[in-house]
Amino acid sequence: MNERIRGFDGLRALAVLLVFIHHKAMAENSGLGHLGVWIFFALSGFLITDILTTQRGYIDIGTSSFAAELKRFLYRRTLRIFPIYYLLLVTLALMMTIGFAGPELAGGMPFHFAYLSNFWIADVLHYWPGRYSHLWSLSIEEQFYLVFAPLLLAVNARWHVRICCAVFVSGVVALAYMKAAGAPSIVIYTHPLTNFWLLALGGIGGALLRRGGAFRRCLRPLHVALILVVCITLMCRAEPAWEGIASPWRFTALYLLYGACIAALVCAVACSDSAVLMRVLEWPPLASLGRISYGFYLYHGVIPDFTKSARAIALFGASGIPLWAHAASFTASFLLTLMLARLSWRFIEEPVLRLKNRRFTRKNDPSTASERALSR
Repeated sequence: MNERIRGFDGLRALAVLLVFIHHKAMAENSGLGHLGVWIFFALSGFLITDILTTQRGYIDIGTSSFAAELKRFLYRRTLRIFPIYYLLLVTLALMMTIGFAGPELAGGMPFHFAYLSNFWIADVLHYWPGRYSHLWSLSIEEQFYLVFAPLLLAVNARWHVRICCAVFVSGVVALAYMKAAGAPSIVIYTHPLTNFWLLALGGIGGALLRRGGAFRRCLRPLHVALILVVCITLMCRAEPAWEGIASPWRFTALYLLYGACIAALVCAVACSDSAVLMRVLEWPPLASLGRISYGFYLYHGVIPDFTKSARAIALFGASGIPLWAHAASFTASFLLTLMLARLSWRFIEEPVLRLKNRRFTRKNDPSTASERALSR
Protein backbone atom coordinates (compact mmCIF):
# COMPACT_ATOMS: atom_id res chain seq x y z
CA MET A 1 0.00 0.00 0.00
CA ASN A 2 1.42 3.30 -1.12
CA GLU A 3 -0.30 5.72 1.26
CA ARG A 4 -0.91 5.69 4.98
CA ILE A 5 -4.23 5.68 6.80
CA ARG A 6 -4.49 8.63 9.14
CA GLY A 7 -4.41 7.62 12.79
CA PHE A 8 -2.79 4.23 12.27
CA ASP A 9 0.72 5.40 13.18
CA GLY A 10 -0.64 6.78 16.44
CA LEU A 11 -2.46 3.52 17.09
CA ARG A 12 0.77 1.58 16.47
CA ALA A 13 2.58 3.86 18.90
CA LEU A 14 0.00 3.27 21.62
CA ALA A 15 0.22 -0.47 21.03
CA VAL A 16 4.00 -0.57 21.34
CA LEU A 17 3.88 1.64 24.43
CA LEU A 18 1.46 -0.81 26.08
CA VAL A 19 3.88 -3.66 25.41
CA PHE A 20 6.83 -1.61 26.67
CA ILE A 21 5.03 -0.67 29.90
CA HIS A 22 4.05 -4.31 30.40
CA HIS A 23 7.66 -5.45 30.22
CA LYS A 24 9.48 -2.51 31.81
CA ALA A 25 7.20 -1.00 34.45
CA MET A 26 6.65 -3.93 36.80
CA ALA A 27 3.36 -4.69 35.00
CA GLU A 28 4.08 -8.31 34.01
CA ASN A 29 0.87 -9.49 35.64
CA SER A 30 -1.31 -7.04 33.74
CA GLY A 31 -3.00 -7.49 30.38
CA LEU A 32 -1.27 -4.51 28.78
CA GLY A 33 1.18 -6.52 26.71
CA HIS A 34 -1.49 -8.79 25.26
CA LEU A 35 -3.63 -5.79 24.40
CA GLY A 36 -0.74 -4.13 22.57
CA VAL A 37 -0.01 -7.29 20.59
CA TRP A 38 -3.66 -7.79 19.66
CA ILE A 39 -3.90 -4.20 18.41
CA PHE A 40 -0.95 -4.98 16.14
CA PHE A 41 -2.65 -8.18 14.97
CA ALA A 42 -5.91 -6.40 14.15
CA LEU A 43 -3.99 -3.71 12.25
CA SER A 44 -2.03 -6.33 10.31
CA GLY A 45 -5.16 -8.26 9.41
CA PHE A 46 -6.88 -5.07 8.25
CA LEU A 47 -3.99 -3.98 6.01
CA ILE A 48 -2.58 -7.28 4.77
CA THR A 49 -5.96 -8.67 3.73
CA ASP A 50 -6.61 -5.50 1.74
CA ILE A 51 -3.21 -5.77 0.05
CA LEU A 52 -3.80 -9.41 -0.90
CA THR A 53 -7.31 -8.68 -2.17
CA THR A 54 -5.93 -5.87 -4.32
CA GLN A 55 -3.20 -8.13 -5.67
CA ARG A 56 -5.71 -10.89 -6.42
CA GLY A 57 -7.67 -8.29 -8.40
CA TYR A 58 -4.82 -8.12 -10.93
CA ILE A 59 -4.97 -11.89 -11.31
CA ASP A 60 -8.75 -11.83 -11.75
CA ILE A 61 -8.57 -9.30 -14.60
CA GLY A 62 -5.77 -11.24 -16.27
CA THR A 63 -2.95 -8.70 -15.95
CA SER A 64 -0.86 -10.78 -13.55
CA SER A 65 -0.39 -14.35 -12.31
CA PHE A 66 -0.49 -16.17 -8.99
CA ALA A 67 3.27 -16.78 -9.02
CA ALA A 68 4.07 -13.15 -9.83
CA GLU A 69 1.79 -11.74 -7.12
CA LEU A 70 2.94 -14.23 -4.48
CA LYS A 71 6.56 -13.38 -5.27
CA ARG A 72 5.70 -9.69 -5.09
CA PHE A 73 3.99 -10.01 -1.70
CA LEU A 74 6.68 -12.19 -0.10
CA TYR A 75 9.48 -10.02 -1.46
CA ARG A 76 7.89 -6.86 -0.06
CA ARG A 77 7.31 -8.49 3.32
CA THR A 78 10.86 -9.83 3.33
CA LEU A 79 12.33 -6.39 2.68
CA ARG A 80 10.21 -4.89 5.44
CA ILE A 81 10.72 -7.51 8.15
CA PHE A 82 13.88 -9.53 7.64
CA PRO A 83 16.77 -6.99 7.62
CA ILE A 84 16.64 -5.75 11.20
CA TYR A 85 15.14 -8.98 12.56
CA TYR A 86 17.99 -11.15 11.34
CA LEU A 87 20.55 -8.45 12.08
CA LEU A 88 19.38 -8.53 15.69
CA LEU A 89 19.50 -12.34 15.83
CA VAL A 90 23.02 -12.46 14.37
CA THR A 91 24.14 -9.80 16.85
CA LEU A 92 22.62 -11.75 19.75
CA ALA A 93 24.27 -14.95 18.55
CA LEU A 94 27.66 -13.22 18.47
CA MET A 95 27.08 -11.74 21.91
CA MET A 96 26.08 -15.17 23.19
CA THR A 97 29.34 -16.71 22.00
CA ILE A 98 31.36 -14.20 24.04
CA GLY A 99 29.14 -14.41 27.12
CA PHE A 100 27.18 -11.15 26.80
CA ALA A 101 23.76 -12.67 26.16
CA GLY A 102 21.65 -14.82 28.43
CA PRO A 103 22.18 -18.60 28.15
CA GLU A 104 18.41 -19.07 27.84
CA LEU A 105 18.77 -17.68 24.31
CA ALA A 106 20.85 -20.60 23.02
CA GLY A 107 18.11 -23.23 22.87
CA GLY A 108 15.68 -20.90 21.20
CA MET A 109 17.96 -19.50 18.51
CA PRO A 110 17.06 -22.09 15.83
CA PHE A 111 13.37 -21.41 16.50
CA HIS A 112 13.88 -17.64 16.29
CA PHE A 113 15.67 -17.95 12.95
CA ALA A 114 12.80 -20.07 11.59
CA TYR A 115 10.06 -17.77 13.00
CA LEU A 116 8.88 -20.52 15.34
CA SER A 117 9.47 -18.70 18.64
CA ASN A 118 5.87 -19.27 19.73
CA PHE A 119 6.30 -23.06 19.49
CA TRP A 120 9.61 -22.90 21.35
CA ILE A 121 7.99 -21.00 24.22
CA ALA A 122 4.82 -23.10 24.42
CA ASP A 123 6.00 -26.61 23.56
CA VAL A 124 9.68 -26.67 24.56
CA LEU A 125 10.18 -24.21 27.42
CA HIS A 126 6.63 -24.09 28.85
CA TYR A 127 7.44 -20.67 30.34
CA TRP A 128 8.24 -17.12 29.19
CA PRO A 129 11.99 -16.65 28.50
CA GLY A 130 12.36 -13.17 29.91
CA ARG A 131 13.70 -10.54 27.52
CA TYR A 132 13.16 -12.69 24.43
CA SER A 133 9.49 -13.48 25.08
CA HIS A 134 8.20 -10.83 22.69
CA LEU A 135 9.56 -12.67 19.64
CA TRP A 136 6.56 -15.04 19.77
CA SER A 137 4.25 -12.42 18.26
CA LEU A 138 6.60 -11.73 15.35
CA SER A 139 6.48 -15.47 14.60
CA ILE A 140 2.67 -15.36 14.56
CA GLU A 141 2.78 -12.49 12.06
CA GLU A 142 5.15 -14.35 9.74
CA GLN A 143 3.12 -17.56 9.97
CA PHE A 144 0.03 -15.51 9.09
CA TYR A 145 1.74 -14.14 5.98
CA LEU A 146 2.88 -17.59 4.85
CA VAL A 147 -0.61 -19.07 5.28
CA PHE A 148 -2.79 -16.21 4.09
CA ALA A 149 -0.78 -15.01 1.10
CA PRO A 150 -0.96 -18.25 -0.95
CA LEU A 151 -4.53 -18.90 0.24
CA LEU A 152 -6.00 -15.52 -0.72
CA LEU A 153 -3.99 -15.15 -3.90
CA ALA A 154 -5.11 -18.60 -5.07
CA VAL A 155 -8.85 -17.85 -5.04
CA ASN A 156 -11.07 -15.18 -6.56
CA ALA A 157 -11.22 -11.95 -4.55
CA ARG A 158 -14.96 -12.30 -3.97
CA TRP A 159 -14.21 -15.31 -1.72
CA HIS A 160 -11.74 -13.49 0.52
CA VAL A 161 -14.22 -12.34 3.14
CA ARG A 162 -15.63 -15.86 3.37
CA ILE A 163 -12.14 -17.28 3.85
CA CYS A 164 -11.50 -14.75 6.63
CA CYS A 165 -14.80 -15.78 8.21
CA ALA A 166 -13.76 -19.44 8.05
CA VAL A 167 -10.42 -18.66 9.71
CA PHE A 168 -12.23 -16.60 12.33
CA VAL A 169 -14.65 -19.44 13.16
CA SER A 170 -11.81 -22.00 13.20
CA GLY A 171 -9.85 -19.86 15.62
CA VAL A 172 -12.77 -19.35 17.98
CA VAL A 173 -13.54 -23.09 17.96
CA ALA A 174 -9.85 -23.85 18.60
CA LEU A 175 -9.84 -21.43 21.53
CA ALA A 176 -12.86 -23.13 23.11
CA TYR A 177 -11.51 -26.63 22.41
CA MET A 178 -8.08 -25.91 23.92
CA LYS A 179 -9.67 -24.47 27.04
CA ALA A 180 -12.03 -27.42 27.36
CA ALA A 181 -9.13 -29.86 26.87
CA GLY A 182 -7.18 -28.20 29.67
CA ALA A 183 -4.35 -26.93 27.49
CA PRO A 184 -1.80 -24.82 29.40
CA SER A 185 -2.51 -21.10 29.24
CA ILE A 186 0.82 -20.43 27.54
CA VAL A 187 -0.16 -22.78 24.70
CA ILE A 188 -3.53 -21.07 24.26
CA TYR A 189 -1.84 -17.68 24.38
CA THR A 190 0.75 -18.39 21.67
CA HIS A 191 -0.93 -20.89 19.31
CA PRO A 192 -1.35 -19.65 15.71
CA LEU A 193 -5.06 -20.52 15.51
CA THR A 194 -5.91 -18.67 18.71
CA ASN A 195 -4.35 -15.54 17.21
CA PHE A 196 -5.11 -15.88 13.49
CA TRP A 197 -8.80 -15.33 14.14
CA LEU A 198 -8.11 -11.76 15.28
CA LEU A 199 -6.03 -11.07 12.17
CA ALA A 200 -8.89 -12.48 10.09
CA LEU A 201 -11.35 -10.30 12.02
CA GLY A 202 -9.29 -7.24 11.12
CA GLY A 203 -9.52 -8.27 7.47
CA ILE A 204 -13.29 -8.71 7.72
CA GLY A 205 -13.62 -5.26 9.27
CA GLY A 206 -11.56 -3.68 6.49
CA ALA A 207 -13.71 -5.37 3.84
CA LEU A 208 -16.92 -4.13 5.50
CA LEU A 209 -15.54 -0.60 5.63
CA ARG A 210 -14.74 -0.63 1.93
CA ARG A 211 -18.33 -1.59 1.21
CA GLY A 212 -19.61 1.41 3.17
CA GLY A 213 -23.15 1.20 4.50
CA ALA A 214 -24.33 0.94 8.10
CA PHE A 215 -21.09 -0.56 9.44
CA ARG A 216 -19.09 2.47 8.36
CA ARG A 217 -21.72 4.96 9.51
CA CYS A 218 -21.91 3.35 12.95
CA LEU A 219 -18.15 3.56 13.54
CA ARG A 220 -17.46 7.09 12.28
CA PRO A 221 -18.60 9.19 15.30
CA LEU A 222 -16.08 10.02 18.03
CA HIS A 223 -18.28 8.70 20.83
CA VAL A 224 -18.18 5.20 19.31
CA ALA A 225 -14.36 5.15 19.47
CA LEU A 226 -14.49 6.43 23.05
CA ILE A 227 -16.98 3.72 24.07
CA LEU A 228 -14.73 1.09 22.49
CA VAL A 229 -11.70 2.47 24.35
CA VAL A 230 -13.57 2.27 27.68
CA CYS A 231 -14.73 -1.30 26.99
CA ILE A 232 -11.24 -2.40 25.95
CA THR A 233 -9.70 -0.78 29.03
CA LEU A 234 -12.11 -2.57 31.38
CA MET A 235 -11.52 -5.92 29.68
CA CYS A 236 -7.75 -5.40 29.70
CA ARG A 237 -7.85 -4.91 33.47
CA ALA A 238 -9.94 -8.05 33.92
CA GLU A 239 -8.08 -10.30 31.44
CA PRO A 240 -5.44 -11.73 33.85
CA ALA A 241 -8.28 -13.25 35.90
CA TRP A 242 -9.78 -15.02 32.87
CA GLU A 243 -7.29 -17.87 33.16
CA GLY A 244 -9.19 -19.06 36.21
CA ILE A 245 -12.50 -19.35 34.38
CA ALA A 246 -13.55 -23.00 34.25
CA SER A 247 -16.21 -22.73 31.55
CA PRO A 248 -14.62 -22.88 28.07
CA TRP A 249 -17.66 -21.13 26.57
CA ARG A 250 -17.52 -18.19 28.96
CA PHE A 251 -13.74 -18.01 28.50
CA THR A 252 -14.10 -17.99 24.71
CA ALA A 253 -16.98 -15.49 24.77
CA LEU A 254 -14.92 -13.01 26.78
CA TYR A 255 -11.95 -13.25 24.42
CA LEU A 256 -14.26 -13.03 21.43
CA LEU A 257 -15.80 -9.84 22.78
CA TYR A 258 -12.35 -8.47 23.60
CA GLY A 259 -11.00 -9.16 20.11
CA ALA A 260 -14.14 -7.79 18.45
CA CYS A 261 -13.80 -4.51 20.35
CA ILE A 262 -10.13 -4.21 19.35
CA ALA A 263 -10.88 -4.89 15.68
CA ALA A 264 -13.80 -2.45 15.80
CA LEU A 265 -11.53 0.23 17.26
CA VAL A 266 -9.07 -0.24 14.39
CA CYS A 267 -11.93 0.15 11.92
CA ALA A 268 -13.29 3.17 13.82
CA VAL A 269 -9.92 4.91 13.53
CA ALA A 270 -9.68 4.04 9.82
CA CYS A 271 -13.01 5.70 8.97
CA SER A 272 -13.23 8.33 11.72
CA ASP A 273 -14.50 11.80 10.84
CA SER A 274 -13.39 13.19 14.22
CA ALA A 275 -10.83 15.98 14.06
CA VAL A 276 -10.24 15.57 17.80
CA LEU A 277 -9.34 11.89 17.49
CA MET A 278 -7.04 12.58 14.55
CA ARG A 279 -5.29 15.39 16.40
CA VAL A 280 -4.50 12.96 19.20
CA LEU A 281 -3.37 10.07 17.02
CA GLU A 282 -1.53 12.32 14.55
CA TRP A 283 0.32 14.18 17.32
CA PRO A 284 3.86 14.33 15.84
CA PRO A 285 5.74 12.55 18.67
CA LEU A 286 3.13 9.77 18.73
CA ALA A 287 2.99 9.38 14.95
CA SER A 288 6.78 9.41 14.80
CA LEU A 289 6.97 6.55 17.32
CA GLY A 290 4.35 4.68 15.31
CA ARG A 291 6.47 4.88 12.17
CA ILE A 292 9.40 3.24 13.95
CA SER A 293 7.25 0.92 16.07
CA TYR A 294 8.55 -2.28 14.47
CA GLY A 295 12.13 -1.50 15.44
CA PHE A 296 11.06 -0.24 18.85
CA TYR A 297 9.13 -3.45 19.49
CA LEU A 298 11.96 -5.64 18.26
CA TYR A 299 14.71 -3.94 20.28
CA HIS A 300 12.89 -3.21 23.53
CA GLY A 301 13.06 -6.80 24.71
CA VAL A 302 16.83 -7.05 24.52
CA ILE A 303 17.42 -3.84 26.49
CA PRO A 304 18.09 -5.06 30.05
CA ASP A 305 16.07 -4.00 33.06
CA PHE A 306 18.77 -2.35 35.13
CA THR A 307 16.93 -2.83 38.43
CA LYS A 308 17.10 -6.62 37.95
CA SER A 309 20.88 -6.69 37.67
CA ALA A 310 22.91 -8.26 40.47
CA ARG A 311 24.70 -4.95 41.08
CA ALA A 312 21.47 -3.02 41.58
CA ILE A 313 20.09 -5.67 43.95
CA ALA A 314 23.33 -5.68 45.94
CA LEU A 315 23.45 -1.89 46.03
CA PHE A 316 20.07 -1.47 47.69
CA GLY A 317 20.27 -4.62 49.77
CA ALA A 318 17.48 -5.72 52.06
CA SER A 319 15.64 -2.40 51.78
CA GLY A 320 14.68 -3.29 48.22
CA ILE A 321 14.93 -1.21 45.09
CA PRO A 322 13.12 2.13 45.58
CA LEU A 323 10.49 3.48 43.22
CA TRP A 324 12.77 6.22 41.90
CA ALA A 325 15.28 3.59 40.76
CA HIS A 326 12.56 1.72 38.88
CA ALA A 327 11.49 5.00 37.27
CA ALA A 328 15.07 5.77 36.27
CA SER A 329 15.50 2.28 34.82
CA PHE A 330 12.23 2.61 32.87
CA THR A 331 13.28 5.99 31.47
CA ALA A 332 16.75 4.77 30.53
CA SER A 333 15.32 1.68 28.82
CA PHE A 334 12.83 3.80 26.90
CA LEU A 335 15.46 6.28 25.71
CA LEU A 336 17.90 3.53 24.70
CA THR A 337 15.18 1.65 22.80
CA LEU A 338 14.01 4.85 21.12
CA MET A 339 17.57 5.70 20.07
CA LEU A 340 18.12 2.22 18.61
CA ALA A 341 14.79 2.33 16.79
CA ARG A 342 15.50 5.75 15.29
CA LEU A 343 18.97 4.73 14.14
CA SER A 344 17.54 1.53 12.70
CA TRP A 345 14.86 3.46 10.83
CA ARG A 346 17.26 6.09 9.53
CA PHE A 347 20.04 3.82 8.32
CA ILE A 348 18.36 0.47 7.58
CA GLU A 349 14.57 0.43 7.38
CA GLU A 350 13.89 3.69 5.54
CA PRO A 351 16.48 3.05 2.79
CA VAL A 352 15.14 -0.49 2.32
CA LEU A 353 11.55 0.81 2.15
CA ARG A 354 12.55 3.32 -0.53
CA LEU A 355 14.07 0.46 -2.50
CA LYS A 356 10.92 -1.61 -2.03
CA ASN A 357 8.66 1.22 -3.18
CA ARG A 358 10.77 1.99 -6.25
CA ARG A 359 10.83 -1.66 -7.22
CA PHE A 360 7.21 -2.60 -6.56
CA THR A 361 4.95 0.47 -6.69
CA ARG A 362 2.42 0.22 -9.54
CA LYS A 363 0.89 3.20 -11.23
CA ASN A 364 -2.82 3.68 -10.60
CA ASP A 365 -2.80 0.99 -7.92
CA PRO A 366 -6.38 0.59 -6.60
CA SER A 367 -5.02 0.17 -3.08
CA THR A 368 -3.93 3.80 -3.15
CA ALA A 369 -7.45 4.95 -3.92
CA SER A 370 -8.92 2.66 -1.28
CA GLU A 371 -6.58 4.01 1.38
CA ARG A 372 -7.40 7.60 0.42
CA ALA A 373 -11.08 6.77 0.79
CA LEU A 374 -10.54 5.19 4.21
CA SER A 375 -8.44 8.11 5.43
CA ARG A 376 -11.12 10.70 4.74
